[in-house]
Amino acid sequence: MQTGLVTTPSLRAEMESGAVWDDPSEDLLYDLLGDVERGDEQFMVVERTSDPSGQTYLQAILGDSGGWILERRDGGPDAHYRASSAELRTVHAAVTAWAFELPDWANAVFWQKTRV
Repeated sequence: MQTGLVTTPSLRAEMESGAVWDDPSEDLLYDLLGDVERGDEQFMVVERTSDPSGQTYLQAILGDSGGWILERRDGGPDAHYRASSAELRTVHAAVTAWAFELPDWANAVFWQKTRV
């Protein structure tokens, strides 16, 4: 039995409602995106807790037309990117690839740098 071990989560998922999950699994991320798709939530944000500025994150929003909008920030406003997709599975693949830093994660969707 180990006692006194405290680990800091590397990822945190937060919903529009304020519900928070530390170190979400791939399956949980899919379920949370499903909550957004059903209209139970407006958006989901996944952030890297290792960035003390809170400026390394990816968010998924279901747009008014039913398409998904992904936005990510890699440390500051000058590193802000946007992508879109019509498919939940594509969005889930992009979120998961980014969250778990999979090889070629940036190629899961077409990211465009946004203007500051």
